[in-house]
Amino acid sequence: MFYASGRNVGILIALLAWIPSIVIGQNAVDVRTGQWQVYLETHTQWIQSRQLVAQLTVEHAQADFDWRSRKASAERELLVHEHQLKAYQEGLREVRLTALKNEIVVIAERVKQAKVRREWSVKLANRGLISQKELEADEIAVERLVGQLQSKKDELKLEEDQQVSTTEAGLIAAREKAREALVVLEQEGNHTRKNRQAALKAQQAETMRLQKVLEQKQVEFQRLREFLERQETNSQPEVNREQIQELEEDMQASRLAEKKARTTTNTETELWQQKLKAATLDLSTLEDDVQKPSLEIQEQAAAVQSAQEKVNQSIQNESWADRVHKKGFITQVLYEKYSLELLEARQQLAYQQQKLEVDSALALQHATVLRDFDLRTARVAVDALQEIARQQQSYVQTMLDSHREQISRQQDVLAVLKQVQPGTGD
Repeated sequence: MFYASGRNVGILIALLAWIPSIVIGQNAVDVRTGQWQVYLETHTQWIQSRQLVAQLTVEHAQADFDWRSRKASAERELLVHEHQLKAYQEGLREVRLTALKNEIVVIAERVKQAKVRREWSVKLANRGLISQKELEADEIAVERLVGQLQSKKDELKLEEDQQVSTTEAGLIAAREKAREALVVLEQEGNHTRKNRQAALKAQQAETMRLQKVLEQKQVEFQRLREFLERQETNSQPEVNREQIQELEEDMQASRLAEKKARTTTNTETELWQQKLKAATLDLSTLEDDVQKPSLEIQEQAAAVQSAQEKVNQSIQNESWADRVHKKGFITQVLYEKYSLELLEARQQLAYQQQKLEVDSALALQHATVLRDFDLRTARVAVDALQEIARQQQSYVQTMLDSHREQISRQQDVLAVLKQVQPGTGD
């Protein structure tokens, strides 16, 4: 067993202190000629990886914003198709059936009048007051009107018997197409998002790995600096002149890269700030907007007013015709013409009023749903753009800090190569 005396312990400590110096001294030339490049390369890789993490984070937020915007558009389109189908099922189909019934009533009245006219023509033809050709024209008119009446009755029966009309089937198909497009968009977006998140996670892991390697290289570089600080300062710096020139050129390139990065990133930041400003303005406009009747509702209201005016005029005409008919100044056929015009006007007014009532209720409901959807979408867009602007600013800061740190590390190495303290060699 070895028992160290006080003198032996002192020798041992001296040896232990001397051995690292020998190792460092032997590696000093290698570090000067090669290892400092490895140190800077490792630092550059770490910086680039950290920049890539910041870039992927921003790109992920931007891509997610674009996808959500397209998804919102698809959702809104689906809402429109659902409204069109619901409107038809809950009201417009009844309006359509009412219109068909009104047409049948009017055509039936025309058939009745045409038959009366034909009967008069037969009597007049028997007396030789009209030609056979004129009689045939009246008979053709009756046949044509009877055909129209039967066609409308068949159309009404078909509409009433069908559980799903042709129009409704088309609206259902359009809705399903919009729904399928939304599902595909959601699937593609979720798949792409997972890939982006996986890439970001992998890059973050690579950054952590490079950081550990860099910390090890930093320790080795610090040992070299401490060793050189214990050496004499007149150790022929011309040996490293070529390496010093190379490093100074790299520093100049880093300064130019910092300037370029500042200009480029400022432009991108300004672009997203403008998008945020526009989205905020859109949100404010939506919040302050007062719902007004749509152009279609205004046109329908005008149609009701026009129909009412026609009814009023037809009432006056029919009243006049009734008075002069009773006095024998006009024929029954002419009187019935005015009577038919009044019937048509009243039927048209009832139809337009029903359509306005249904359209107004459905339009108000749909406008409320769309406004609520647009407000939610606008608020989400503003929040997302605020986050993108924040991440973009963070990315800019990361880029600039990385270039500055790169320059600082290059200055440290340059100081070591010149065997002076950092900053005194510039």
